[in-house]
Amino acid sequence: MTRTVLRAFLCTAALAPAGVFLHAQARPAEPGAAAITAAGLKGDVFFLAADEMRGRDALSHEGRIAANYIASEFMRLGLKPVGDAGTYFQNFPMTAAAIDREKTALVVHWGAVSKTFTYGDDFEPYGQSNSPMTLTAPLVFAGYGITAPEYDYDDFGGFDVSGKIVLVLTHEPQEHDPASPFKGKWNTFHAYNRHKIENIRKHGAAAVLIVDEWTPDRPPMTPSGPRPVGQPNYALANGFLDIPEFTISRRAADDILKPSGNTIEQLKEAIDHTGHPASEALTSTGPAGQQIPILVSVNKALGERRVVQTRNVVGLLEGTDPQLKAEVVAVTAHYDHVGVSGDRIYHGADDNASGTAGVLEIARAFADGAARPKRSVLFAVFEAEERGLLGAYAYVAHPVVPLDKTVAVLNMDMIGRDEDSPTWNTHPADNLNGVNIVGTLYSPDLRKIIERENAAVGLKLDYKTDGDDREAWFARSDHFPFAEHDVPMVLFNTGEHPDYHTEHDTWDRLHYEKMEKIVRLIYLTARDVAASGEKVGFVK
Repeated sequence: MTRTVLRAFLCTAALAPAGVFLHAQARPAEPGAAAITAAGLKGDVFFLAADEMRGRDALSHEGRIAANYIASEFMRLGLKPVGDAGTYFQNFPMTAAAIDREKTALVVHWGAVSKTFTYGDDFEPYGQSNSPMTLTAPLVFAGYGITAPEYDYDDFGGFDVSGKIVLVLTHEPQEHDPASPFKGKWNTFHAYNRHKIENIRKHGAAAVLIVDEWTPDRPPMTPSGPRPVGQPNYALANGFLDIPEFTISRRAADDILKPSGNTIEQLKEAIDHTGHPASEALTSTGPAGQQIPILVSVNKALGERRVVQTRNVVGLLEGTDPQLKAEVVAVTAHYDHVGVSGDRIYHGADDNASGTAGVLEIARAFADGAARPKRSVLFAVFEAEERGLLGAYAYVAHPVVPLDKTVAVLNMDMIGRDEDSPTWNTHPADNLNGVNIVGTLYSPDLRKIIERENAAVGLKLDYKTDGDDREAWFARSDHFPFAEHDVPMVLFNTGEHPDYHTEHDTWDRLHYEKMEKIVRLIYLTARDVAASGEKVGFVK
């Protein structure tokens, strides 16, 4: 998207009069959908991605301005404040800290023999916990770190890891086998590090070592500019993921295992061949031939640690049905981006001022509509998505509407560009009218509704990530914590591009006519689910 001709093309698209570009059919007759306009979306993105907003980093002053802007619009529209103390804000504490590389250490002991591993080459902190910790404990292997009763699989069944340091694999068993019970080749939520780390924490482990991926599964993206560097780690301050977490290289893992007579590949194959767990305590052979536990010492050292209150923004349009109004359809996005690095502002226009603008336009369409739906509609814009989906995780821990009353989550993240990705060999010219729909293997009912409503919009719906998710979109945005709680959800997304997480993700490069169509589709889908009372299932 850095080519001059393509930039001129996108600017032309963004400035074209409504209804001129990319509208082969007339505007939808439904008044709420027709009220969603490219001009309205552009105005919100322009404000949120302005230089003065300095990239809206988590915990930043500019992030608070963005949250106030969203709340003021919810107030103007007359949405019900369902945050703390009668406000539109759901407050939660986060921590920010810097890893002390000199003092953070990983040492392995095989009896009287020890080895100190190298920060950066052999291991790195995972970064979602900001509690300092020094400990020494026995090392155990817990397979993939998964507890999945729906697939009759549990790496912890009858295996106690309390007080132990747990070594686990990335992903999930038999992930390359189309006949795998874990939804074939598609990774379920059990495959992702955040989910397995929290599972391991709940089993009482003292620390986690995650073996890094085997080989790259996607070609590298060449960004249009430098990516941000030197930023602090962020975490929730409520215990979530609060356990020392390190990723280690495969080479380091094999070094650790060598005295036990194993390799990581052998341990992995033992599980993948049978589909059954193979958890075990890890030992080495002592001088007299006896088996002695492998011990691991970890020291996670932090500097400049601080705790700050931050907030999600939530507003409710109440439904009209006496029973169904207790249920909600949630329309969501995140308002944060990655802030400033050096003298570069990472504007975050596509990521994710575009999704935030979509939430605001849909809220306007519902609030200004003549007919209210039976179910309520919750508008939630989350903080700290870029730091590990932390605002969404804070929400699912303390939802303003019970999760079992949340009928569907329609999440928007990066809906303003045309996919330009070497992973799929996709090019902008091929995606002028396309949108990726992510996560429908868990929510086939939502897919049917989206397709039904798309008849009035005419987008090209792309479900490729439901079969091959090498870019891990399923786990990269705020719908994911809802999936972990069995809430039907879907992500609307227009894919990666070279400006992703660079200073060039600016308001003037978005494709607003296309955004208009996507946001109309999401509005129509939300209206359909909220108005009909139709059951939407979650399929494991």
